[in-house]
Amino acid sequence: MLPVWRLCFLLLIDFCLVFAYPKRFTIEIPDGETFCAYENLFAQKKYALMYQVIHGGNLDVDLIIRDPMKRTIHETKRGSHEDIKFDSHVNGTFEFCFGNEFSSLSEKLVYFELRPDPYETLSEEAGEAPHVTVLTMVQSALESAHLYLSHAESTQIELRNRELGDRLVAEDLNQAVLYWSIAVTIAIFVTTLGQVTILKNFFADKKVFYSTRASRM
Repeated sequence: MLPVWRLCFLLLIDFCLVFAYPKRFTIEIPDGETFCAYENLFAQKKYALMYQVIHGGNLDVDLIIRDPMKRTIHETKRGSHEDIKFDSHVNGTFEFCFGNEFSSLSEKLVYFELRPDPYETLSEEAGEAPHVTVLTMVQSALESAHLYLSHAESTQIELRNRELGDRLVAEDLNQAVLYWSIAVTIAIFVTTLGQVTILKNFFADKKVFYSTRASRM
């Protein structure tokens, strides 16, 4: 059993991760449905929403972003990959809706992340106030490394999503080829069996039956 202090430490880490940025999610949207996510944002701050359709159909979804007053601040029709930047003018719950209502056959696998723009500094991620004094050389180097690593992480996730989409397409193609091969094999087997049966009937010896009944005079 874990000690109490270690359990409290793990719970604190989980709590921090829930409220930390960027927030990343991968969702499946069935055909003909809409998925909405909600997030409390602060006023007078800039945010960035990046979404990417990984798999399904023509790799497109609808997107609508609404503020707490239900006003539309951004709308995209049948987009595939986009990096959207917007300002939050009021405090409250913002709505991010991904729509797949135009599709009647295929569900969509969508990845999206929400983060401040630009990326948060180390002090902001730790929940501290921004630095009001000039950073030291060590602090400046750490902030630069943090910024570059944040960009590298986002790029790596984007490339990983592309690889996942390509792999899912390859698996679907492999499954389709397998089913088609089975159907063709069955058709060839049935056709061959039918041809053999017909040819066998052509070359079979036909038996002639003679009547032994005597003819009447």
